[in-house]
Amino acid sequence: MTGMRTPIAAVLAGVVLGATGTAAAAEDRTLVFRTRFTGLVATATWTTCPAPTVGDVCTDTFLLAFDSRTVDGKLRDRGPVVRTLTFVYRVVGGEIGAEPIAEWFSRTEDAAVDARPRLETATATADVPVLICTVFQPESGITCPETVPVDVTWTATGDLVRVDDHVVHRDRLRLENLWTRGWTRTATITGTVGAGPLGTLIGADLTRADQGEIVVQHPFE
Repeated sequence: MTGMRTPIAAVLAGVVLGATGTAAAAEDRTLVFRTRFTGLVATATWTTCPAPTVGDVCTDTFLLAFDSRTVDGKLRDRGPVVRTLTFVYRVVGGEIGAEPIAEWFSRTEDAAVDARPRLETATATADVPVLICTVFQPESGITCPETVPVDVTWTATGDLVRVDDHVVHRDRLRLENLWTRGWTRTATITGTVGAGPLGTLIGADLTRADQGEIVVQHPFE
């Protein structure tokens, strides 16, 4: 877990694009699915174990803040979202690598998320409710938090980099057309996420993106 950064394209795909082909198998007509995401994505990742050794108890924290518009078929959603993911684990080495101690995930739309047009800075503030929490080792003394307070500011450190990806997959029954366009830059971040120490910042990014997917599913013969 430690030291792993999530590419921004993967973040967008995981948040925006759903399993569009699931319902198509039961249909006897051609179906077209359209999904579109436009807006800001600000991310950051920390770990308390930048150089882990066997026996260390580590905490990895992921923060994602959005101010965006999403269209999925006839469904439309617009506004800020803040999400956090926290993983506590013990390094054991070998093929297993780590054993989980606890993890919790939070999300809210009751947030303030803002950024400068050229992504020089961005801010996110929210008291984020924990929606899912699992303590795998109660003897650790860890308990589930009710909320994760977030109050952070990103400051750009890198140049603006153009994002322009376009992928088309086509076969006899299915066409997938996926694109991502926009601008991104690396950043640093200050502030608080949760009650405990975050440790070392692994990476932070600011992105304005326009991402979409069109899937055409033809009937099975």
